[in-house]
Amino acid sequence: MMMLTLAIILLPLLVGLALLLARPHAQARAVALLTSVAALGMAVALCASYDSAAGPVIAFQHDWAPAIGLRMVFGYDGISLLMVLLTAIVFPFIIGAGWKNQLSEPAIANGLMLLTQSALFGVFLAQNAFLFYVFYELSLVPVFFLLLRWGGERRRAITMKFFIYTVLGGLTLLFGLVYSYLQLPAGTSADFNALQEVVIVPDAQRWLFWVLFLGFAIKMPMFPLHSWQPDTYTMAPFQGTMILGGVMLKMGIYGVVRLVLPIVPHGAAEWQDVVIGLSLVGCLYAAWIAFRQNDLKRLVAWSSLSHVGLMCAALFTLNATGITGALYQTLAHAIGVVALLYLVSGLQTRVGTTQLDVMGGLKVKMPRMAALFLLVMIGAVALPLTQGFVGEWLMFNGLLDVSIWWTFIGVVSIILGAVYMLYAYQRSMLGEASKLNVADADETDHWVLVPLIAATFILGVYPQPVLDLLTAPVQQLLTQLH
Repeated sequence: MMMLTLAIILLPLLVGLALLLARPHAQARAVALLTSVAALGMAVALCASYDSAAGPVIAFQHDWAPAIGLRMVFGYDGISLLMVLLTAIVFPFIIGAGWKNQLSEPAIANGLMLLTQSALFGVFLAQNAFLFYVFYELSLVPVFFLLLRWGGERRRAITMKFFIYTVLGGLTLLFGLVYSYLQLPAGTSADFNALQEVVIVPDAQRWLFWVLFLGFAIKMPMFPLHSWQPDTYTMAPFQGTMILGGVMLKMGIYGVVRLVLPIVPHGAAEWQDVVIGLSLVGCLYAAWIAFRQNDLKRLVAWSSLSHVGLMCAALFTLNATGITGALYQTLAHAIGVVALLYLVSGLQTRVGTTQLDVMGGLKVKMPRMAALFLLVMIGAVALPLTQGFVGEWLMFNGLLDVSIWWTFIGVVSIILGAVYMLYAYQRSMLGEASKLNVADADETDHWVLVPLIAATFILGVYPQPVLDLLTAPVQQLLTQLH
């Protein structure tokens, strides 16, 4: 598996660099799409070869700078593979979306997207804390240029705000990792398995928890550290928003599971109620703001904020059901939000805006697009038989073990979510026939949306393979917590 593990990181990296240097604009989208499909094939092969009973796999290791604990160690367990699979699934659709909303200089745009994908694979496959940090920060660089070059109005100011937030979060994370590493015996590496054995006194864990958590809380983003997110999602080109909402915010969830909970379990238990409370307040707040939006793209941004709040609350239930639900929901949300953003992008291309009060009655002019929108929306509101229902069911059961009132607040946020999504559908698609001369869904729309909708229902009816991936590593995590 060594070659496959390295290849999944190197392939998008090398092709992305080639696109940036050679700039074959005419072939760039096809090359990028083929590369992302090949990466998906490799991710599926990794999952197929993984034996969860045999435990985590170290596929490659090499001393890089052992004096400071930095080793090049790549490997995976079920949680890593879920994130790798999530990244591999959504990128072909994100790149495929470029056929309908073409960015200028496609070689550079697609090259940056492939570099982002490579860095994300590195984040999820790294088994050394400092190597994880290197990829974590590297993933920011191509996205920064995507936003700066192809963003909308006020892109410079909004991109700088995004950059400052994430860099500050990254620096606090680095400080926390260095402090944790220094608690290990001299000469020990900062590999995950070593850091998970570090003994930090409970008093230190109380403040170290926030130092480590802050970087990931910004990336998710968690209330009240979310102010960069709605503006950035709205300003970014659609493909950039898909990357941010589909994958990058999941780095925050993954980082909490991989580094925060194992290193500072007493700190996590100490601040459990505070984190759950803030997460659910953010969940309700974002759902209410989403309901008030007239801009469909901005509605999706606030909707993502609401959903990730629920995932964060479920993580801090610190029980198997809640953590499994939160991780399952990362995959469900990634597929759902990419499909939803593609639909919004398609509406903007046809109508010329994402403002809901300009739409209305579009179903008469575009019945196929309306049907696709309805199916995507069913997944977004997590109706039974969709993947979102599985994740939310598990998260609510996990929350119920902690507090019935936390569960109640979470359920209210989901009801609000269903209300604003149905309201958005009604305002855009239903009502008196639109006078706009708009085209219906075409072949490209079906190529992108039908597989994503199919995945929504397949994983909703048959979630067991994904749950099997998570069972052993979640149990191992709970052993470290208690």
